[in-house]
Order: sequence, then C-alpha cells, then structure tokens
Amino acid sequence: MTKKLLFSIIIFVTFITNLSAETPEIPINPSSEEYTRLSSGLAGSNITIISKEELKLYQNKSLPKIIESYSGISTRTTSAGYDGVYTTLDMRGFGETAKSNTLILINGRRLNDVDMSTINSHIPTESIERIEIIRGGSAATLYGSGAVGGAINIVTNNKDIINSLKTSIGSFGNKSADISLFTKINDQSSVGLFGSQTTNSNYRDAADFDESNILLNMSHKVEDITLNIDVMSMENEKDLPGGRIKGGEVYNYHICNRYEDSKTARNIGGSTLENGDSCNSERRVDYANTEMDSINASVVVPLNDMNKIFINAGYRDKTDKSFFGANANTASTPDNGDRYTVTTIDGNNFNSRYETKQVNETHSNILSIGYDFAHSFYDSTKHRKEDEAMGQQIFADLKVRSLYFQNTTYVNESDLTISLGYRDEKSMFGARDDIDKTAPGFADVEYFGVFYPVIYDMTTHNDTTSNEAFNVGFEKKLNRDLSLYTSYAESFRIPNIDERVASSSPKTTFDLKPQESEGYDIGVRYFSDKLNLDVSYYSIDTTNEIQYRNSINTNVDPIERKGFDIDFGYSLDQSNKLRGSFSYTVAEFTSGTLTPGVSTYGESFAPNTWQNLLSGVDTLNLRGKSVPLISPMQFSLAYETEVRNNLTLDLELNYFDKKYVSNDEENIEPQIPNYYIVNSYFSFVDKNYTLNFGVNNLFDEAAYDYAVSSTFHNDAHYGLSNVYPLPERNLFFNFGYTF
Repeated sequence: MTKKLLFSIIIFVTFITNLSAETPEIPINPSSEEYTRLSSGLAGSNITIISKEELKLYQNKSLPKIIESYSGISTRTTSAGYDGVYTTLDMRGFGETAKSNTLILINGRRLNDVDMSTINSHIPTESIERIEIIRGGSAATLYGSGAVGGAINIVTNNKDIINSLKTSIGSFGNKSADISLFTKINDQSSVGLFGSQTTNSNYRDAADFDESNILLNMSHKVEDITLNIDVMSMENEKDLPGGRIKGGEVYNYHICNRYEDSKTARNIGGSTLENGDSCNSERRVDYANTEMDSINASVVVPLNDMNKIFINAGYRDKTDKSFFGANANTASTPDNGDRYTVTTIDGNNFNSRYETKQVNETHSNILSIGYDFAHSFYDSTKHRKEDEAMGQQIFADLKVRSLYFQNTTYVNESDLTISLGYRDEKSMFGARDDIDKTAPGFADVEYFGVFYPVIYDMTTHNDTTSNEAFNVGFEKKLNRDLSLYTSYAESFRIPNIDERVASSSPKTTFDLKPQESEGYDIGVRYFSDKLNLDVSYYSIDTTNEIQYRNSINTNVDPIERKGFDIDFGYSLDQSNKLRGSFSYTVAEFTSGTLTPGVSTYGESFAPNTWQNLLSGVDTLNLRGKSVPLISPMQFSLAYETEVRNNLTLDLELNYFDKKYVSNDEENIEPQIPNYYIVNSYFSFVDKNYTLNFGVNNLFDEAAYDYAVSSTFHNDAHYGLSNVYPLPERNLFFNFGYTF
C-alpha cells in the first residue's frame, strides 16, 4: 500500500503543477455538490444516477425494489417485510452478510449502524432528488468502511419542492399517506417538510406493520454561504411472523408450520419432541419496534469560484425493542428461551472537506481532501420478557477517524478522465458485558448430567485497527456517444458489534479481524438519443471475510466474486420505451476446508448424510463451492407505453435464478427455486392530479427469496429449512394532488 500511496502523491503533484485557474468546465456527474462526494469525480467506476424524473416511473415500489431494477443489486426479504422494511440490499453477491457489505447513506451520512439491524428505507419518494449507486469498492475511499460491494447515497431535495399529497390503498389492508410541503420564506431562506404514515396488516398472519416518518429541511443563504439543516424522525412497529418449514419432518413444531400447508400463516410454537402431537397456536407474537431521531447541519462555504469548504455535523439516536419467543412459549407462560432485547445506539459525526478546481485549455482538475470523525455508543439489555430482570447487558463504543483525498483530472484533447483516491482510517473499539445468571431464563442448563451456560461472560475488549482504501480509474471517450472505463479499488470493513458478540465458541470474546478486499471493473457506456447502454465486467477478492459458520461469526477463507452487469434503456418511438438490467454473478471460495461443527452442549453433529453426499469425507474442500443466497443470474425487463394522452401502461418482468440456502456452504441442500414476478402499472396524469393503479405479482407466483437450513448435518435434518414466503398477488391504488 505504501507504494500505491507514493504513486498517488506523485501523480497528484504532477497534475497540480501543470494546471492554472480559469473558469470551471469539468464534466462531473452529478454536477450538484450538495449532499454528495461524487462532485470530486470517481472515473472508471460503474455508477448509476437515478434522477427524480426516473423515480416517477416506479409507482408504489419501495426504494429497495426500485434499486433492484438496476444491475448488480438484489434484495432479500424476511419477516414479511413491507415497503422496504426488513429488506436487505445485496450488491455484487455477498449473501448472508450483504447488509454489512453494502453501505447505505442519506445525504452522504451513513445509515449503517454499529450493529446488524436492518436499515429503515421508507423515505418518501417525493423527497428524493436522486439516488447515487456506486458499484464495487471505489466508494470506500469517499465513505469508508462497509462499501465493499458498493454504496448507495440517497439525496433528498432541499429546493424547488412541489407541494403535494399522495394517498394509497391496497391489498392486505395497506393504507398510506405522503405529504410534501415547501415554503420559500424569502430569497435566502426556505423550509421543506416531508411526511408519511403507513399501516398494513400484511399477507402473513401476525405481520402487522405501522410506520411514520418526518423529514424537515431548512435552507438559508448568507451571501455565498449556504446552510442546510435536516431533521428526521421515524417510528415503526412490526410484528414478525417467522419462517415456514420446508423439507423433512423432525420435531412437532416443524409439522405445525409446514410451508406446503400455508404460505401466509405465522410460525407457531409446539413440542420439541419428535413425532409430537400438539401445536401451540397461542404462542406470543414476535415483534421488532424502532424509534429513530436525527439532526444534521451542513455548510457550504465558497472561498471563490474555484475553492469550496464543506462542513457537516450531526447526531442520531435509535432505540430497537424486540421480542423473540422460543418454541414452547405460550401467550400466558414464558419459556426460558424467550428473549426481549432493548438496544440503544446513539452517536455523533463530523465531516469536513476542501474542494479545489483548476482549469486551463488542455486540462481540468478537481481535488477533494476530507476528514471524517464518528463516535457511536451501543447499550443492549437482554431479558426473558419485558417486565423481568435483565440477564445480560452489553456496552460498546466505536470511534472512527479518517483522512482521505480524491482527485480527478480531465485531459481535454484526448477526452480522458483519470481519478485517484486514498483513505487512511483508524477505528477504536471497546466492549464489555455484565451478566446475571439468577435472572429468569439465564441460568445454566443441565444436559445429560452436565451443566452448560446459556450465556457466556465476554472478556472485556479494546482494540485499535488501521485500514486503508485506494482507487484509481480511467475513462476514455471514443466518440460523442461511446466511452470505455476501468477502475481498481481496495476496500475494507470493520466487524460490527453483533458479529463480535458471537465470534468465538464458546462465545467469550469480541475479537474479529477487519475484512479486506480488492477488485476491478472494466466496461463500456453508450448514450444516444434512442439507446442508453452500460456493460461491465468485475472481479472482487476478499480476505478475512466475516461470515457466520458453525454457529459463530468468524473470518473465513478467501472468496472470489466476478460477473457481468448490463443496464439499458431504448426508445422505440416517442410513446414506447424499453428499459432493463441483467446480472450474472459467481461467488466462490478459492481455498479452505469445512468440518462438521459441535453443538451447544458439546456433542458432535451426526454427519451421516453430510458424509454420504460428500463421498464419506470428514473434511470438505471449499475450493469452488458457491457462497449461499446468491442467484447466479437475474434480470429485469420493463415496457412502457403511452396508451393515450396522459395515460401510461408499464409492464415489468423480473427473474431470479435458483440459489443455495443460508448455512449451506457445502452446497448439498435443496436450493431456493428460481421464479418470475410480473408487475403491471397504469398511470394517469391530468394537470394537478395523478392516478395510479397496479397489480404486483400479476400471475400469483408462489416464491421465496430467503431460506436457512438446519445447522445439524445429519439424516433427520437434511433438506429441512426455514423459508420466508414473498407476497401473493396484490393490488394498489394511488391518488396524488399537487398544489
């Protein structure tokens, strides 16, 4: 890395010494500098900008599903997730750990927390100015840890907002309302308010969902200095129906929750005895509720036409409350395996960035130098149920300091753009826990005359790690419409607190190594009046990748990911358009072995089926084995036609290839089947009114995109998995009014 840094500095100095300041004419996308670091350029990377005009094409689709319409991105839904809630975005095939390897930002601020909680993504579409999708690890230089698969920055609108009201009703008791208000106080000041309220009884039993969101933006300009203040508040309540059982029959509660019997029923408890004959339909409903508030202030200070300073400071506070019942739990009688958890995460961040542009007749240059600071505090308590004594409390804090630069040079005569960036990031992590084994549900358990702890005392942990990110990219215009691009990037991610809590067996240490990766992209872009096309090939190699294996989180063997991404849009004529995407992904271990694990109580898993299917071996060579939960192929194809004036029909086809279930690194379990989903939308616009009607899953396809197999590798559990059904056919009707 030292050689790369030296190389970066040499090129940077060479560029700067050859440039002189005139008028800025640097072709950077997006041109707007607010809420983004792409204004400094990231040439050679596979980047998609979804504009607010394009967002209007997607009626009644959640943000994750909109983003999934583009290549290199897939979603995974658990717990009957509605409108993007409990939906994981996976960029470039990371499977189970996708949420930790895809960085999600709003206005350049990280939404990924220090734990593994799912990111709330219900942001009113009317409040969004654009969505920036950066595939691969190049964004790690700009934003830091977690952008291994890529980064998605959602930029909200802070000016020229249209006052509007939108209401929606649909299947499964869906009711929602979104409001957008804008007031221009004077030529220097404005206020924008976005709000949404959603309620849904969902397509699964015991899966009710309620959420409210408020986003307030205040903008003020003093001479050339611009100040923006964003205040966000979110609250949701979500019942969790659990998985449905598919495959073999082992215990009674498996028989009670068969996927074949019902795809909409919730998971109910029952006896853990084999061939039992009772199902506990009165089991308590699992739930997960979240409250989050944040405030952020940003200032843009132009020193002159060529130099600007960006300063950002913010604070966020989030509380998660959840309950998960054990199989024998009932509505009136708790089970010792029940867990009620309250987790509070709060923290502050500060960012500053200096941006300078230099231009002459032959060259243009833009340089950003930045400093990031963030400090997060984590406090989580575990109880058997809400009104009982605490059994464990975990404290953690994470402090991150980073310095980075990103430089882009445009060589006018040869239509060549060169980008170069580097980040040095230091993270300081500390954690400890307090336990009380006298609390209900936390006492040691006797198993065959031996007592085993239900919970282990974690060793107090403190560590400091230094990580580096690097990118270099080139983009060459061959003619007015055609460009070639390529980039190389190194990125990293530090382990989160949830991964650290379960990082050893027995679980007594918070220690995990940071994950590192390197990869490259090479592609071609073609943009004309009728056809837009982006085709790329990529490869990513990871080391010390953090994954869940044998009931613990650990740094696993090296993994290689490679594939093709294609995005296109084609105008047949003024009234008929096609758009679509195609992704082909291969994610395989390049080395390493896997041995059957040991249960919580010390006995080895019976490996009969595992050994028979793998030719009787005791240890499996992982080389060439696929990473679970990754579809090798998926595509999206949409046709838009103007039926008559102001009336538009949109038909959309989505295909997802089969993939291995979670926990199946051996690649021997039955796979998640492939499936097609067809959606249709009608949109009518007349002056200030907008009407939308649509049918999702038009042909009522029975499908699921997430399943997890049993951790036991024995005859009885082979083919047994928990699956999470996707919605059946459903309708929606939207009415919007602008004023």
